[in-house]
Amino acid sequence: MTPSDALTLLRPGIPSPSGIWADLGAGTGMFTLALRQLLKSGTIYAVDKNPHVLWSIAAAGPVEVIVHEADFTRPLELPLLDGIVMANALHYAADPVATLKNILTCLRKGAPFLLVEYETEQARPPWIPYPLPFRRFVEMAEKVGLSEPEELARVPSDYGRQYIYSALARK
Repeated sequence: MTPSDALTLLRPGIPSPSGIWADLGAGTGMFTLALRQLLKSGTIYAVDKNPHVLWSIAAAGPVEVIVHEADFTRPLELPLLDGIVMANALHYAADPVATLKNILTCLRKGAPFLLVEYETEQARPPWIPYPLPFRRFVEMAEKVGLSEPEELARVPSDYGRQYIYSALARK
């Protein structure tokens, strides 16, 4: 995965160049940085339960990045969000439906939820313990009150013949 791949996956799902966003399960910050590049103004909460790498990208400016240490499978203390990016993270949740219900309490009605995941049915512990191929996300979206997801983009995966997809659903 490259920064260019992250931009390709996110770009079609950013409806407005401003707002309050969260990157949940931000990891190394690759998607936080891509989101910062796509926004003209606003705030991004880079949320991870182990955020040490993220401190280097925290920044003020037209797009402020705030590092927030939290586990997205537990209740989150975030403001009401204009958008959520969840890239290569939901596949770590043993109960993704409960996790999504929790996450969506922070999202404004009608706001975008952008999911980036591996298109695979096969678990690959420890990196993809609970796979979420697109068809499974479509099934879950209805259960958690999201609109029907639209697949936005694909990039090659480092894990075999599958690819990584991005999808947009709205609360």
